[in-house]
Formats: sequence, C-alpha cells, structure tokens
Amino acid sequence: MRRIDYKGEEYLVHTRSGMTLLDALREHGVPVQCDCDGRTHSTAQCTVKWPKDTAFLLTAPTPFERQILGDQLNAGQRLACQTMFK
Repeated sequence: MRRIDYKGEEYLVHTRSGMTLLDALREHGVPVQCDCDGRTHSTAQCTVKWPKDTAFLLTAPTPFERQILGDQLNAGQRLACQTMFK
C-alpha cells in the first residue's frame, strides 16, 4: 500500500505498475477532481503530494506536469492524471 496526500487528506491505496495516481485513488473511492485534457489545459485540481523518499516508484514528470506545476515538483507535488507507477 502507498500513502498519497490529496487535498490535505492522506489515503492508503494499492497500486500496480502502469497505473496512474488518479486511477489508484479513484479505485479506492477517493473523489478526485480532474478536468484537464492532459495536454494543454489543467486547473491542477488533481495535484497530490507524493513523499520524496519514494519518488523512484513513479515515472519522471511529464512536460505537461513541468509546465503546470513548475517549482511545486520540487516540493513533491504531482498531477495524479499524469503520474504513473513504474
């Protein structure tokens, strides 16, 4: 199980390789908001905080994440719709 912080709440979720953070949260009944198109538009509603010490479990930030989150990536913020488990 993995800990994921979404909007100040911490959730423990089971994950699988190739699964997005968004899918993992939704599979466990977490009502995650996500209204972006994944390429050019995002309100960053699906931003989650991921522990830096386990960042190696995730794929590298996408160019879209870098554009939307910028320096927030350094603080462990990720877009749940873009981030996948390795």
